[in-house]
Amino acid sequence: MITFIGKTLFMKVLLIISCFLFFCCQNTNAARNTTCKDCSFTGVVTDALTKKPIPNVVVTAKTIETNEAYKVTTDEFGQYQLPSLPNGTYNLRFEYDNYRTVEKRNVVVKKSPAKLNIELINPEQIEEDHHNWLMKFDI
Repeated sequence: MITFIGKTLFMKVLLIISCFLFFCCQNTNAARNTTCKDCSFTGVVTDALTKKPIPNVVVTAKTIETNEAYKVTTDEFGQYQLPSLPNGTYNLRFEYDNYRTVEKRNVVVKKSPAKLNIELINPEQIEEDHHNWLMKFDI
């Protein structure tokens, strides 16, 4: 009879420990995939030649894990903010008419805000500047 009571007690303790471990693992996975209020990208997008901010640049953050996309546009000062992103790894894309698109790959979102300033290049401005330089030196 003592052996039966010992086995029953052992099984109850084992069940309690198993449940505890199960719930701990579930909470860890949930915490890994949640959105945190401080996980964000902020920055300023400027013209590479003039160093002036560029408004209305489309900034897209796409998760590598789920391919989910988050989009914002820069304000009148070239500033952008992608707030409250889920933890993970992202590919960031910066697009604006007449400028070369810039991509930053495998950027990791952690528990703190990330600042990422970007300079966009307008190929037409570079070409014009090159022609002015040629004319200046009579080439």
